[in-house]
Amino acid sequence: MVDKAVAVLSNLATIHEGRAAIGQEGGIPFLVEVVELGSARGKENAAAALLHLCINSNRFCHMVLQEGAVPPLAALSQTGTPRAREKAQQLLSFFRNQRHGNAARG
Repeated sequence: MVDKAVAVLSNLATIHEGRAAIGQEGGIPFLVEVVELGSARGKENAAAALLHLCINSNRFCHMVLQEGAVPPLAALSQTGTPRAREKAQQLLSFFRNQRHGNAARG
């Protein structure tokens, strides 16, 4: 059941209204937990949803980071399915680019 719920969240994260609902209704901690503890399919979809959330909202990106997403994403980038590794690597790269961009600005 969790895998199906995360698949729905991953699809919802592709549209503005879906991202807003996920962020406002407490979905980010759930998605981070799935990245850490979920099934292989759940981890794939959770990482994809988090990537959509972060790319489209600095506020959601900050929330994802505050939930401690980096260690489970780093592990997923090494040991997950090919799609999960790709999404985790993209998200970690996005975090790095954000950090370096912010450091360069100020």
